Amino acid sequence: MKKFVIAFTFLLCINSCAQNYLSGNYTITTTVEEIGTENKINMKFDFHFSDNKIYLKLDTNNSLQAYCEGEYSVEENRNKVFILKYDGEGICSNDSIINTMYIKKIKNFYFIKSGRFISNKWLKLEKIE
Repeated sequence: MKKFVIAFTFLLCINSCAQNYLSGNYTITTTVEEIGTENKINMKFDFHFSDNKIYLKLDTNNSLQAYCEGEYSVEENRNKVFILKYDGEGICSNDSIINTMYIKKIKNFYFIKSGRFISNKWLKLEKIE
């Protein structure tokens, strides 16, 4: 019985620790403001979470809208919210409002928020299998 309790406790710890780190591929399509025209357009954001880094690919027909694409660093604040900051050079590195994204976990789902999005609400990320 003692071995069972130790094994069960160990598995709970592993599961709890694993849930705190983002991994895998996620996507969201949301409305953003188009550069230059300020028109509202839908844009798809594809995220790959790996080794405490996040890689963002933007799916858009307009290459001007693909700024902030690339690698992001990840930190977790004391409220269990992941803070993503752009690691690259260029237009995105100069604007912390649009180059910082926030991700939080609610139950078994991840939600994202960004100054780049028109919506200021937490939006659900969809897991890509």
